[in-house]
Amino acid sequence: MDNTTVFGTVFGFLLIIIGIKLAGNLSAFINVPSVLIVFGGGFSALCVGYSGDKVRAALGMIKYCYLAPREFNYMKLISNILITAEVARKEGILALDAKLAEIDEPFMARSLQMVIDGVDVKIIEDVLDTELDSRANRHLDVKAAMDFLSSVIPAFGMIGTIMGLVGLLGNLDDPSSIGPNMAVALITTFYGAVAANLLFIPYGKKVEERSAAEQLYGEIIARGCLFIAAGVHPRIIQERLLAFLSEKSRVQFNELHLSEELGQGG
Repeated sequence: MDNTTVFGTVFGFLLIIIGIKLAGNLSAFINVPSVLIVFGGGFSALCVGYSGDKVRAALGMIKYCYLAPREFNYMKLISNILITAEVARKEGILALDAKLAEIDEPFMARSLQMVIDGVDVKIIEDVLDTELDSRANRHLDVKAAMDFLSSVIPAFGMIGTIMGLVGLLGNLDDPSSIGPNMAVALITTFYGAVAANLLFIPYGKKVEERSAAEQLYGEIIARGCLFIAAGVHPRIIQERLLAFLSEKSRVQFNELHLSEELGQGG
């Protein structure tokens, strides 16, 4: 599981619950009609605004936010690309065919297969860029759905508030109805604000963060394979690919390779 997401969610709700307990009665904040109005309304709006596939993708992304994220080892990836480039430089492009079985990253395997097949570099670049753009657009669609939910959920909170006030004003002669209607009026706004700011807006940011990490990984693969296809020297490839990383990561990469070279020399 993604411990950060779980911690943030649990800690956020825990603080709210503690605050309610310190200020009054927790049971006063439990209202089933308000839950139906806010979350039922938000889900209905999502279904109206998006296709079934995108609704399922958006709801699946909520679960994905709590699962452990895929780890992208950029330094290891660059090392593998440099090893591949060295093989291509010394033994020729066709020698890479034997290495394909060792590559467990599908995107890199497909990219290298085009290089081995002798596809024109410009065509390879177009294919890889199209795949990366398509992936980014799918992620943007999911984030847009999360952003849409975060915008309509508070609105349904306000709708619930209006419903509660209408019920209250329409039954002023019945004191027993004032409490339930006032509860709906106030708690729906509360539910909408909490759901938007503690859940759906952060979900959208989580999707954005993970998408950026995956896109960077794919971009390094694409640029590396294009450099190999163009016959660029591995040392130049290393400098070009390290430019994607932070200064700290570049220093760590150089230190790691220096230690490996010293070990081999010893």
